[in-house]
Amino acid sequence: MGRAGLLIILLLFFASTAKSQPDLTYKQVDSIMYANFTTENWEEVILTGKDALQNNIDYFYLRMRMGIACYNKENYRSAAGHLVKAGDFNPGYWLVKKYLYHSYLYSGRHDEAALIAGGMNNGLREMSGIKKPKVFSEFYIETGPEFSDNLAKHEMDHLPGGQVLREQDLYGNSFYTHLGAKLQIHPNISMYAGFSNLRISKQAGLQYTWNSPDSIVQYEWGFAKLFPSRQKVETSSYDYTLRQNGVYVNANILLGRGWSFTPALNYVHVNTKSIAVDNNTSFERDTAYYIPAIDSVSFLYYKRTRFDIRPTTLILNNFVVSLAFNKQISVFDLGIFGSWSNLNDLHQIQFGASVTYYPFGNLNFYGNTTIKGLSEETKPRAVFSQMLGGKVARFLWMDGFVNFGNLRGTNESNAFIVYNISDEINLKTGVNLTFVISPAVQLSIRYQYLQKQGYRTVSEPGMPQGMRIEELDYTNQSIIGGLKWTL
Repeated sequence: MGRAGLLIILLLFFASTAKSQPDLTYKQVDSIMYANFTTENWEEVILTGKDALQNNIDYFYLRMRMGIACYNKENYRSAAGHLVKAGDFNPGYWLVKKYLYHSYLYSGRHDEAALIAGGMNNGLREMSGIKKPKVFSEFYIETGPEFSDNLAKHEMDHLPGGQVLREQDLYGNSFYTHLGAKLQIHPNISMYAGFSNLRISKQAGLQYTWNSPDSIVQYEWGFAKLFPSRQKVETSSYDYTLRQNGVYVNANILLGRGWSFTPALNYVHVNTKSIAVDNNTSFERDTAYYIPAIDSVSFLYYKRTRFDIRPTTLILNNFVVSLAFNKQISVFDLGIFGSWSNLNDLHQIQFGASVTYYPFGNLNFYGNTTIKGLSEETKPRAVFSQMLGGKVARFLWMDGFVNFGNLRGTNESNAFIVYNISDEINLKTGVNLTFVISPAVQLSIRYQYLQKQGYRTVSEPGMPQGMRIEELDYTNQSIIGGLKWTL
C-alpha cells in the first residue's frame, strides 16, 4: 500500500473518531457551569458556555452565568450581550437587571443603564444598589482660552517692493464657555441642552502707497514743489470682537436591540463686523512753482491716493441640523450621520460614518475612526478623524486625537462642535485628560493644536486681475477645562 492509501485510512480513522465523540448535553453543561460558577472560576464558565452555544444549547442560566462571568472579567460589553439574552428568557429577574445596569454603566453606555434603572421598581433598585433616575441627570461646564500667533505673525510693517495695496482681516485670540444639562425625559429618551459663548478678537489691516508734491526746493527766483522719489506708505488697522452665542439641543432615542437615533440642532448667532475698503482717492491741486519777483504762480494736478477701512455691523443666524443612527454590535459601535447647515451665508451638506471600538469590552482601551464628506456650494472635500484612548491610572483616562482635512464648514459630535470661521482649518490634533474624582464628579482638561490658513489681498502694478490672494499660515493652541456632575 502506498503512502497515499495510508494517508486516506488515517484521515477516515480520525474522522470516525471525532464523530463517535458524544456531543455536550444540557445536563453536562449545566453541571459544569454551576460548579465553576459557584467557585468563581470565570474563565471556565465562559469557555463552557461558548462550547454549549456551538452545540445549540442556550437557556437562561447559561446566559446569566456567562454574563456575570464576563462582568467579573471586566469585559462589560460581552457581559451586556449575554445578560440581554438572559433577559429574553426571564425578563423580570432582578440579578440580571443588576448586572446589566452596571455592565452598561462601566462600558460608557449611560443611556442604556438609565433605561434599565427606569424599568425597575423602588424595591428592586434598592436591592440592586441602583439609584432612581432623575429628570436632570447631568450638568456640564467647559471653558478656556485659545491663543493664536496670527496677529503677531502677519502684522503689517514693511510693504514689500512692487506692492501698492494690501488688505487683510485676521482672527486672533479667543475665549470659549459652554454650560449644559442632560435630562432623562423618558426611560428610553435622554436630551441634552446647552448654551455656549465665544469671543474672538479680530483685526482688519490696510496698507497702501501714496504720494504728494510736498518736497519744496528753493531757487534764486523762488521755489518749486516736487514729488519725493520714494512713495509714502500708509498703514491703518481696526480692532474689533466677534461675539457668538449658541443654543444646542439633542435627543438620544433608544430604539432597542442596540439601535439608537440622535437628532440634534445647533443655533449659532454671530454678531461681528463686515469689513469693506473704500477707495477715497481724489484729484488735488497744488502749487507747482512760485516766482515772488513777478508774483507768478503755476499749479499742478495730481491723484491723491487714499483708502479707508469701513466696518459695518454683520449679524448671522446660522443653523446646523444633524441626524445620526448608531448600532452597537459586540465591541463595536457603528454609526452613520448627516447634517445640513447654512454657515456664513453658504449651504453645507455633510455625510459620514464612524466606528468606535472597545477591544477588551471596557474603557481600558478604546478608539474611534470617522470619515466624513462635506459639500459646500458644490465643492466637496473629505475629512478623516482618528482617536485612541484608555485608562492610564485608577482615576485617570487619556485619549489623543487627530483630524486631517479642511474642517471649515463642518461639524462633529452630533453638531455639538461647529467650525464656522471663514479661515481654513487644515489640521487639528490634541489630547484630553479625564480625572474621575468620584462617581458623581469628573474633571477634564483638553489641549488642542490647530493649523489654520487665512488670506491677504495684494495689488501690484500690471497684475492681470488687479489683485491676487496671498495665503497666511498660522497656528492656534487652546486649553479647555471641563466639569461634569452626575446626579
